[in-house]
Amino acid sequence: MNSQTPGPGNRRPSGTAKAALGAKAVRISHERTKACRLLPDQRELVAAFTGPDHARTGQPLLTWANALAGLHRRRHGDPLGTAGIDCRRAELVESIDRWVTTQLADRPVRRADSPGSTIDRMAAAHVHAGHLLHHAERVSDDRVHAAWYRLALLADEWTDLVTGAEPVRRVFRPVYPLSPAELRDKSQFDK
Repeated sequence: MNSQTPGPGNRRPSGTAKAALGAKAVRISHERTKACRLLPDQRELVAAFTGPDHARTGQPLLTWANALAGLHRRRHGDPLGTAGIDCRRAELVESIDRWVTTQLADRPVRRADSPGSTIDRMAAAHVHAGHLLHHAERVSDDRVHAAWYRLALLADEWTDLVTGAEPVRRVFRPVYPLSPAELRDKSQFDK
């Protein structure tokens, strides 16, 4: 029996089922298209973390993303002001979540992470990766690579959130070079 002939394990949906599936697919596609138009993509977000000219775009998310990145930079430079900075970050995350909820009211959110917290984590990862890139002894340092890889994972998470894709569980495992003592201990177990 080939894959084209109906059989016990290969049933074709009826005309009614096809119409119902088609209507659902069109509705889901319409919801995703609306979300994609309203929410910036990952490249726009990463650009917002570095550039100050996002107030004129009419995209409040980009303005708030830029503000979050600025707060993370201030946090690196002012450890004593952490409480106030974190309070302002929480306000921005809440503003982002409220805006997304009102703009996409007809689209259910199926994720544990909110859009605001995802943007905040992306901003923190971008600031950290940029800091390592500019202050590491070598650009090829594993910590620099791990930081940019972390940002890429978060950017993928944002894309999944925007497109409505099911979340993928990704595990971030930082790669750090072993110290001479750790290498010596590891070589003892290899014998």
